[in-house]
Amino acid sequence: MINVQKNYLNYLKKINNELSIVNIEHKKTKNFEPAIKNIELLIPIIGAFSAGKSSLINSFLGKNYLPVKITPETALATELRYSEQEYIEAVNSDNTITKFAINEIEQITKVAHQFKFLRMFITNKKLKDIEPLILVDMPGFESPLDLHNQAIMEYINKGVHYIVLTSVEDGTITRSMVRQLTDIQEYGRDFSFFLSKTNLRANSESQDVAENLEEQIEEYFDIEKEVVLIDDNGGESLNKILLEINPETLFQNLFLTALKDNYYDISEILNITISSLSKDKKRNSEVIAELNESYLKVQDEREKLIDKANERYSNANVNKIVEAVGRELSNNLEELINSAINNGQDGMSHLISEITRHVLITNIKDSMSDISDEIVNNLSNNLTNLNSSMSEFTMSDNWLEKITDTTKNMLGNAKGNLDNIINERNKSENNDKMYKVITTILATTTTVLAPIVELIIIFLPQLLGGLFENHQKKKQEEQLRNTILTQVIPSLKRELRSKLPKVFNEQVQEMIKNISNQFETVILEKKQTIEATQQEIDNKNIDIEKQINIYKEVNTNITTLTNNTLYK
Repeated sequence: MINVQKNYLNYLKKINNELSIVNIEHKKTKNFEPAIKNIELLIPIIGAFSAGKSSLINSFLGKNYLPVKITPETALATELRYSEQEYIEAVNSDNTITKFAINEIEQITKVAHQFKFLRMFITNKKLKDIEPLILVDMPGFESPLDLHNQAIMEYINKGVHYIVLTSVEDGTITRSMVRQLTDIQEYGRDFSFFLSKTNLRANSESQDVAENLEEQIEEYFDIEKEVVLIDDNGGESLNKILLEINPETLFQNLFLTALKDNYYDISEILNITISSLSKDKKRNSEVIAELNESYLKVQDEREKLIDKANERYSNANVNKIVEAVGRELSNNLEELINSAINNGQDGMSHLISEITRHVLITNIKDSMSDISDEIVNNLSNNLTNLNSSMSEFTMSDNWLEKITDTTKNMLGNAKGNLDNIINERNKSENNDKMYKVITTILATTTTVLAPIVELIIIFLPQLLGGLFENHQKKKQEEQLRNTILTQVIPSLKRELRSKLPKVFNEQVQEMIKNISNQFETVILEKKQTIEATQQEIDNKNIDIEKQINIYKEVNTNITTLTNNTLYK
């Protein structure tokens, strides 16, 4: 366990101890504990099939765990995890597990299409040393369309840092790689770049290729990256890169903002309790009524937004997204023609799928971001009448602004791992819906994207089959150009128009419910806090001044703990 993990767990333990003094059980705080304990920082290694990914990992491990002569058709994403017992878990499409012995990897490759990905558990000190980092050997770019897209969909919202390999023989960043790396950046991820197989070229030639790659990276992505040169024994270089990928920083990026928001939530509860203790019953009852009225307003607005979701949000955005796909395919017409001539139907299917996925990621993400902002603003407008009372009770002048900003930040959070872990806990333990974690824009994007990409995989062979039957011998560029423009692109757009609205609208409606739940949770929490405090006053002959001082002391202690842990 890394230091920041220990610090955060110790911080949460102390927070819970302080809250227990005033008999507050804060479920959100408790949910952080398993998330922090169980966090995994996945590091996918990507590149062309011939880039030497498996060889690089084997060199790093000091033993040939991964087969290096498998065909693209049998390649599966493989997570490498430390364990005292060595075995392989093959994850099926329904997420059930089939277990294999560690030496049965060759048998698994023969039935690769039955599985989504593999987890290889091995007793290797190198893997233990880099924990909580977990390496993922990804299928090469040339893997069959279904395996390639399956791997991308599985890991694009899970990976926290990517390692990219290109061989000195390829020596350039292709347009395909530019699209893939741009998609990675859309998900808020960074990458390290390796030039492999440099033992096949003179050192000066390899250096020239590396410099050219660094220039391309700066040109395409506006960032400076050192390209690391590795030969057929690049494990030490990978080890150095992994040591430079600071898990403390990655971990902190995942949790720090959420923990700060959680502190704000706790502080509000304590301040509201203190205020409720100092008010008379009439004033507390008035604010409870105001909160209840606002709660009903938010629910009413939620239903209105859901009823009009298709008309208000989905139709226009779907049309914009489909047109963007068509434009990008047309803009890459020459690349499509060359792929059809040189790589046939499979190559062209790959390229169309890749371009479409790239456009969908960017445009769905942007659309969902705009829609979510509008939903948040619409719902927050129903709480303006609470501003005065809540400022009085929470001792904060920007109560509504803080809630609105926190919700937008949670939606825009680029790190999906925290959400995934806490959501799984919520499902498994059937936690109160009040503590449901809000789904991020990127998670929603992936949810919309996955079935559409699957649709494209099924649809493209039917669409392109006739094209290649007609042009198998001639392959004239002009005929291909005309067919792509007049048949392929329009047909793909029609298919997207028929299938995208349903899944897009479903996710917009889910987003409305999710955001509304966030506001409802805030209101209910405040209402229940005031009600519980007033009930305590009614039922007990308590020393109110003494109780106020106890709550103030707890609040001060928690603030000190937070400043020392999260703000230092």
